[in-house]
Amino acid sequence: MFINDYHIHSEFSGDSNQNMRDIFEKAISLGLDEIAITDHLEYDIEGMTEKWILNLDKYTKTVLEYQDEYRGKLDIKLGVEVGVQPHTREYLEEQVKKYPFDFVIASTHAINRCDLAWGELQKTKNKEELQRFYFETVLDNVKKYEQFSVYGHMDFVTRYGGPEYRGMDYHMHKDIIDEILRTLIHKGKGIEINTSGYRYKENRFYPCTDIVKRYFELGGEIITIGSDSHIKEYLTLDFDVAYEFLKSIGVSYICGFDKMKPVFKRIK
Repeated sequence: MFINDYHIHSEFSGDSNQNMRDIFEKAISLGLDEIAITDHLEYDIEGMTEKWILNLDKYTKTVLEYQDEYRGKLDIKLGVEVGVQPHTREYLEEQVKKYPFDFVIASTHAINRCDLAWGELQKTKNKEELQRFYFETVLDNVKKYEQFSVYGHMDFVTRYGGPEYRGMDYHMHKDIIDEILRTLIHKGKGIEINTSGYRYKENRFYPCTDIVKRYFELGGEIITIGSDSHIKEYLTLDFDVAYEFLKSIGVSYICGFDKMKPVFKRIK
């Protein structure tokens, strides 16, 4: 039985139309103890349309109302996925501080205002160059930001650009990835296992197994698992793979969060 799902999008995200109540009912049917709604908070991305502007007041009010309604049936955490860029730190951290978040995912979706999904960056760099550029940006973000809990899908740069950009070799970028991990650990931050890589036909979760192993080897402790679902049917998809992998490397727990503090939960 799975414990929680800590990366879920609803109709408040620019890329989802999923009704929140249906998410909660689905989570209960799956036997989950808790979930975190983590809709997108994006800022200063070239071409970003109005639908991507998260109404934090309405979003927070809605989640908190559902928390009360579902108390005793499902523990609903107020989360958010913040699309971080080095130059947007001040604005985004000010926004995060205004609300009583339980959990914040920091993710690199855009570099220098250019969304990775658009394919423009891929026109200027080959696979290895783009991955290096991406990890350099992640490191810059990790060094600058404080208001987050875990770093999301840390190597998902491979998702975009077609077959020639697929595949992650940790050892090729070991120096900078290890610096990212050491910085996260020093700051008391975690990483997530994001199982959406299987849905995107990469046959893996994000980050790759070598990076997750290395995080624990370096002394990291905080790990969450999220489906990155945008429809309720994706909740907990491929979590069995993530659970079995963690147990195979001697990790017998995952984390939840409450008021930005990690709560360690033994894998069932």
